[in-house]
Amino acid sequence: MKSHVGVDLHQRFCYLTAVGARGEFLKQGQVVNEAAALRTWLRTVPGPRQVVVEASGFWPAFARAVAPEADRLVMVHPQRVKAIASAKLKNDRVDSETLAHLSRCDLLPEAWMADEQTQQLRLLVRLRISLGQQRARAKNHLQAVLHQEGFRKPVTDVFGKRGRVWLKELQLSAAGRVAVETWLAEVDHLDAQIALRTRELEELAKQDARARCLMTVPGIGAYSAMVILAEVGAMERFKNKRALASYAGLTPVVRESAGKRKRGGIGRQGSATLRWILLQVAQVAARHSPAAKAWYSRLRARKPAQVARIALAHKLLTAVWALLRNGVCFDEKIFAGGLDVS
Repeated sequence: MKSHVGVDLHQRFCYLTAVGARGEFLKQGQVVNEAAALRTWLRTVPGPRQVVVEASGFWPAFARAVAPEADRLVMVHPQRVKAIASAKLKNDRVDSETLAHLSRCDLLPEAWMADEQTQQLRLLVRLRISLGQQRARAKNHLQAVLHQEGFRKPVTDVFGKRGRVWLKELQLSAAGRVAVETWLAEVDHLDAQIALRTRELEELAKQDARARCLMTVPGIGAYSAMVILAEVGAMERFKNKRALASYAGLTPVVRESAGKRKRGGIGRQGSATLRWILLQVAQVAARHSPAAKAWYSRLRARKPAQVARIALAHKLLTAVWALLRNGVCFDEKIFAGGLDVS
């Protein structure tokens, strides 16, 4: 008889509950997140063992730790678990019991577990994204110092050659000068790191046939192609293009009651990173691709700019789905005509 182990996972420890096939409690307790301790605990539970854990940022380390003792490891969607089994009392014990019983009743809302290659690519891609965000914050801090000191920049890019000459000649206070030089040094350091990480991703894109195909889509370069591949993972896990669009959070919320149907804004669930990069891609495509610009302009004539941009991002994602799932190449004539590329 199979044993079902629910795990409420935290950064330093986890709470485990093991139940039998008939719902009887086998074992329960808190264990530190160390491979030896976790394996020792699981060995005392009769096999075969199905271990269930909610998706979190550090599930890969937990999966590697328990793999030798778990006959099957299942990762579940946290929000869907709450929808299935809501409880007034919520603590580590209750959460782990809920997962164990959902496993026993075969009601688990399973989430996709990225393979090792996808995990490694995500680490590289998200590092590059994080560096860009840190650089933006450093630049904003420097701009704030200039505002505080009462200066308005006479150039578009204060971090370019002309801007740096202007910064050097400013009559700042002693503290203001220290702050400006510190933030400039931080920006320069991050520029170097970003350039290095970007080159690495470009080299990976050259070696990946999928990335080379994606780069035929308007607005998608080597960097954005690798971000898309990292966030999407295995395209086979999406049964259709609507499922992929939903994962990207680019589908509208639909509310229906008493025969009335209303469409709202986008859901903003799923991968925020994938949604962000697609909106960036759409912005570039609308400016530089004749096909995308024509399609965007037609929609922009009757919709707000942000709505049209989201719609273009959705359409570009459809092209990505068709390309990666069915091997369909991008065709600008079909795209501009508003026909389905899939």
